[in-house]
Amino acid sequence: KKSATGKLGADCPFSHDTSNPAENTKESTTKPQAKDKSQTDCINWKNKGKCRKGDKCPYKHDESVREKVLAKKKAAAEGSSKDDRKKDKNRQSLSVRVFGLNYDTTEDDMRKFFEHCGPIMEITFPTFEDSGRSKGYCGVLFTSPKAVEQAVALDGSELQGRWLQIQEGKMFLRKWESVENERKEKRMKDDDGQAVGEYGQKVKKRRKHGFKDD
Repeated sequence: KKSATGKLGADCPFSHDTSNPAENTKESTTKPQAKDKSQTDCINWKNKGKCRKGDKCPYKHDESVREKVLAKKKAAAEGSSKDDRKKDKNRQSLSVRVFGLNYDTTEDDMRKFFEHCGPIMEITFPTFEDSGRSKGYCGVLFTSPKAVEQAVALDGSELQGRWLQIQEGKMFLRKWESVENERKEKRMKDDDGQAVGEYGQKVKKRRKHGFKDD
């Protein structure tokens, strides 16, 4: 056996440790003890406020953590609903459609009829080409949604002996006129199949540009 001390004894500059280095490495590499899962918060419980495993889940289900998660979800839902309301307000139309006008009604009459509702930007007022009289409907564009609300409140009001029908929304003039013309052509035909105008006169059917007659 080798001596634990050299010739120099205590004056030797080197270490004279006789312990087994393998034992030291084993002690240093021992695995740490596993943590108790019951003291660690469940990830699903912490993020979602619920866990599918229920009582079988080995992790901690703290009710205070769940309440915080549910409170955050509720606040987020209320915030999204407020944003949706703001979007709906921004989407609110500034136009109204008016139907049932007297044929003698003019654009000035409509402007006076709606002047107390608010400032008017534009009035779309279709008229017959031959007589210049109203076709019985029009569109009014306001500057604010409040004016539209007041205008729609006048639905059913009387103007020059006619009960008006007022709707919120833009007047799609071309589409409405095409439907109205088709309806009138079917209703107003003489024996020869000729279309009849406002005063009973025969009206030639105009060719539409860009379309071929069948």
